[in-house]
Amino acid sequence: MRSNNVAEDRRIRRTKSNLKRAFILLMNEKTYRSITVTDIVNRADYNRATFYRHYQDKEELVQELVDDKIADLTKAFRFPYKNNRFVKVDALSPSNVIIFEHILNNADFYKLWKDSEGIPGFQDKIIDTFIELHKNDIIYFPNEQTDMNDDYFITYRAYGVWGLIVKWIKDDFKTPPHEMANELIKIISYHPLRKYETKNMG
Repeated sequence: MRSNNVAEDRRIRRTKSNLKRAFILLMNEKTYRSITVTDIVNRADYNRATFYRHYQDKEELVQELVDDKIADLTKAFRFPYKNNRFVKVDALSPSNVIIFEHILNNADFYKLWKDSEGIPGFQDKIIDTFIELHKNDIIYFPNEQTDMNDDYFITYRAYGVWGLIVKWIKDDFKTPPHEMANELIKIISYHPLRKYETKNMG
């Protein structure tokens, strides 16, 4: 019975993956709003009954896709300090920063932001995720000479990280991932008269 459940779980994961893949391919051809469930199942070579067995509508599929990508991106961002409680950001090595490897491995998805706004709402979720990562994973030790508002500075850095990623996407990933990692380290290490460390909250 257990083996049957495992096989069923694998079949469900494979079906969902194929449907999401079909949606991503369609996003390279059509606008988000013009894509229909029929388009998705035709591209994935399934019928509508199969789609509705797993999702109520297109929006539910897209929500799950976005949640998956955000979770994977967060895991990649946290990779350099996943086994340590504290690590100095300016001591990070580009070889340990794998977020750009993750993006390159999912290039078909991230290329949706090359010439358009991609999936509606995804950019806002990315920014919110980067803001939370900076708030929760980075411990600040303010210098008395600095009166900068932490929320504003964190927001500035979050947009900076996403802006760097979008710039790389628009440049067709021409710069090697390790060089992009080095640029990211510069951005998250920049601080006016502050010292801080990155904390693993997981």
